[in-house]
Amino acid sequence: MNISCKLAAFDLDGTLLNSDNQLSQENCTALQDLEKNNIIVVLISGRMHRSILPISNQIGLQNPIISYNGGMVKHASTGEIFHHTPVPADYAMEIVSDCNEKGIHLNFCLNDELYVAEINQWSKLYETRTGVPANQVGNLSKFKDDTPTKLLIILPPDQLPTLLEEYKATYSEKLYVTQTQPEYIEFMNPDVTKGRALEALANRYGISLDSIVAFGDSYNDESLLQTAGFGIAMGNAVEPVKENAEYITATNDENGVAKAIYDVILK
Repeated sequence: MNISCKLAAFDLDGTLLNSDNQLSQENCTALQDLEKNNIIVVLISGRMHRSILPISNQIGLQNPIISYNGGMVKHASTGEIFHHTPVPADYAMEIVSDCNEKGIHLNFCLNDELYVAEINQWSKLYETRTGVPANQVGNLSKFKDDTPTKLLIILPPDQLPTLLEEYKATYSEKLYVTQTQPEYIEFMNPDVTKGRALEALANRYGISLDSIVAFGDSYNDESLLQTAGFGIAMGNAVEPVKENAEYITATNDENGVAKAIYDVILK
């Protein structure tokens, strides 16, 4: 297998990071080896920018980071924002009101800060996974005139499928609604996907999509693998992602990223 790669894009949770949300030394070294071979390494995640930045710094990258599922593209070292597509304020408030009525936990991401109505098990779960502490503000309707980058519902996994379908039906033409973790439903601007953000970054660099390799595992990675010239799915990926991949590597707990880098890209 011979691939000409100029840029490699990596999802974080379930892909580059293991089940303990840690970056293994094997994966870290593999990404550093890509950079040594003049391949641009881009981290791309549904996470907030501030949650991705420490991982970028750990690897030693000085490249743009695609965060919020493509809602923001911001340079890791200069802080320059290349691209930002927030959720319209009126739709954001509809979701805030609905969550208030249903008693559902909601993360409100504004200006790369995380706001919640109250600190609870779900906000603590999110902090454990991402390292981002929440700001408790009471009623999120106080942000009625603001445009958040992303809204994130966290709830028990057994309750998610029904609610996900309900929200997708309600906001089918208004917002991008996707599942990113067993407990997460995310809402973003309808123009936001990882694939579109990757394409915008490729245009900025003057790189053809055919020379991009992308790694992913979850539903929000489908557009990423579809956009890249060569898609690599993790062994633990959901079936739709595997179906959109040209190659399936080992799982995130088996250093599947590093294995694919040496077996496919740097071979």
